[in-house]
Amino acid sequence: MKKLILAAVIVSMVLPIASCADKNRSEDITANPYCVEGCRCTDCICCENATDNAGADEQAYAVESSKETQEESIVIEETAADEENTQTETETDKETEIEQSDMNEIQKLTEGEKAARREQQENFDEARQLLYTIADSKDKTSKINQMDRQILKNNAYDFSDKQIVFIGDSITEGAMDLFDKNGNKITYVTYTDSYLHFKKALNHAHGGSMYAEYGGADLSLSANFGNITNVDSDIIVVFAGINDYLTEVPDKRFGNLYDDVSTAGFCGAVRNFMNQLERYYSDRDIFFVTMYGVPRTSYTSYSDYNGQPTLKDYMDAERQLAIEYGFNIIDLYGTGVMDCNDQESQEFYLMDGLHPNNNGNVVLGEHIAAELSLYFGRKEDQKR
Repeated sequence: MKKLILAAVIVSMVLPIASCADKNRSEDITANPYCVEGCRCTDCICCENATDNAGADEQAYAVESSKETQEESIVIEETAADEENTQTETETDKETEIEQSDMNEIQKLTEGEKAARREQQENFDEARQLLYTIADSKDKTSKINQMDRQILKNNAYDFSDKQIVFIGDSITEGAMDLFDKNGNKITYVTYTDSYLHFKKALNHAHGGSMYAEYGGADLSLSANFGNITNVDSDIIVVFAGINDYLTEVPDKRFGNLYDDVSTAGFCGAVRNFMNQLERYYSDRDIFFVTMYGVPRTSYTSYSDYNGQPTLKDYMDAERQLAIEYGFNIIDLYGTGVMDCNDQESQEFYLMDGLHPNNNGNVVLGEHIAAELSLYFGRKEDQKR
């Protein structure tokens, strides 16, 4: 595969995704010829031909040779519309619909076509890796999200025979009364499933859940293991840990990351949960999602820690334990995906400084879906 070099204008680039939102918002969106019939969303996830409208090619990107530099680079043009028009500022007063593509589309592809798609995914992932290195901001997250969408556009793996279970807290369960037109809660799980079309997607999350037992056994992932997992699921996604960090109790314990026996504190509770996953589900594909950055801070006394551990300390511990057990990691915190420590990101992606609004759910769902698509596509390549 040819080496791709991200152009020097990386800080200001965006993918050429024009959308129905590029038009005046007062227009009837369904009248836009680039939207599918009945499309009502204003961030245009529903617009199948949005990329084509921007002049992108079949793979939605172009690699051009510069006459001046003779270097190959990913050409990423500025969209004509302001970024604020590609995603809506207000989520609770709009209904978002995602176009459901033909679920048999992947099955109709030849092996050569699948291989070509996977190669395109790797190209976009290479560019996305460079985006991870720039300063965290709303603009960075937007650019990463556009790369995620191109990875998903080139999905070559058929998930229609896979069952997945999502485990976590209120971020996964769904908070703040976001519902679709059928009365179902909208979460990032909604969007992940919308892109990958699982045989069944289970949401076993519960608000207030954490690894430790500060909130009681019913809210502890470790203590309540049998009730939150699912024996029929092929894929397990765990997105938790923020409540462990934010909970304030006397003489709280962080735990010892290197003690493989103790179940005390956060580290011990995470290890206990992972021990159970390894024991009962070692043949499944398991993913741990680290928390995105938030401005919330916990101030409480620790009996085994000198000072106050940060959210970074918590996520570093979870990440290191997942590596030790051989589990997969979707590292939001480490890559800066949807980092919301700045005011602009908070207002655009979060409802209350912690829980995602619909914009946040879209970004999380598409990123997790992109990671799953890449992972399973690479597994297919390894079989060959």
